[in-house]
Amino acid sequence: MRKRNLTPIIFIFCLALIACSCDKPTEPEWHTVKYRVSGTAQSVDVTYENSDGGTSQEGPIGIQPIAWMYTFSATSGTWVYISAQNQGESGSVIVDIIKDGETFKHSRSEGAYVIATCSGTI
Repeated sequence: MRKRNLTPIIFIFCLALIACSCDKPTEPEWHTVKYRVSGTAQSVDVTYENSDGGTSQEGPIGIQPIAWMYTFSATSGTWVYISAQNQGESGSVIVDIIKDGETFKHSRSEGAYVIATCSGTI
């Protein structure tokens, strides 16, 4: 009786198993992200994570009567951050992170020199 060499069959089976188990690369999921600063404060300093992944600062910015906004596109898994500090003796500061038109994060502070901050991973 002749013995069969199973090595080639096992090798082919392993290759097929590996090929079937590999995940296909997926396209990144893109989102529209908007940072918004509003409130009753007359002036604020704003710090935020920009579209390049770096930190940007602006200020002092007058937010009356129009809110300050920054819009960019980002993929899922991107870290987002915004912080605004009241530069006056009174008033409120409101910051929002809006993802694809829906509020993702929201923060509000009131008083002299208060800070409102939002952050997260989209």
